Amino acid sequence: MKCVGLIGLGNMGQYYAQRLLQAGLRLSAFDIDKKKVDWANSMGVAPTSSPKELTQNSDCVIIAVPGSREVEEVMEGENGVLSGLRSGQLVINTSTTHPNTDIYYERECAKRSVGYVDAPVTWRKQGLIIMVGGTKENFNRAKPVLDVIGYKVIHVGPIGYGQRLKAVNQLIGACQRAVWCEASEFAKGLGIDPNLIRDALELPMPEDVLAEDFAGGGQLALHYKDLGYIVDLAHEHEIAIPLTMFVHEIFKATKRYGSPNWTQAGIVTFWRRLNFDRQND
Repeated sequence: MKCVGLIGLGNMGQYYAQRLLQAGLRLSAFDIDKKKVDWANSMGVAPTSSPKELTQNSDCVIIAVPGSREVEEVMEGENGVLSGLRSGQLVINTSTTHPNTDIYYERECAKRSVGYVDAPVTWRKQGLIIMVGGTKENFNRAKPVLDVIGYKVIHVGPIGYGQRLKAVNQLIGACQRAVWCEASEFAKGLGIDPNLIRDALELPMPEDVLAEDFAGGGQLALHYKDLGYIVDLAHEHEIAIPLTMFVHEIFKATKRYGSPNWTQAGIVTFWRRLNFDRQND
């Protein structure tokens, strides 16, 4: 696939764009933020006026937007992806969405003889792990493109199963973050420098938990959105996840009194508020 269309030029989309261009692929892009489109254009990416126009000029469409609502916005409508599809194309959704979103759009694409996979991503030191759900045929079609942007591309099952594995990843990440926040504030309450968790105990205490400024990136809001999908899946499949339910409430409270633009480490302020009187004795 020599002509790739990229919808979404946030942090992930910009990373994709750079990798795809380095691989020599012809790339067009769409984003609602004109500044991001201008950046892409300066890198040699062809701008497009709508998801439909982008789709009409691409062999493969990659979607990199925040969640299910945004995927629906770019897929639907007079100028959406669905309206521009033609037989033989491939749609790759790398956004983190509810699995039902991908099940629905795989069906809609199949009606048009178009392939579709869900392919959410997660960062590791080596690069991106990409978890792909869909048919084996569509996975094999998507893999050469995904190999350009990820260091590990794995087929985890039918459509929606990439999102299911990403939900497991996000559950672990949120609960781990909560444990580090509680440990840090517990140490402080005992008069111990929380840096000793890392320096003396040699445990991987995240540096940002000890910070005072959590601005930047908006990961708190995105992770809270993902926790909502996790809670929905737990209800749907009657799975008990009591720890995650509580962590979901912590993220919710922090997002409301703090800032959606915060990083996930901002949830440490939940414990700081609980211990405020003790800290000021």
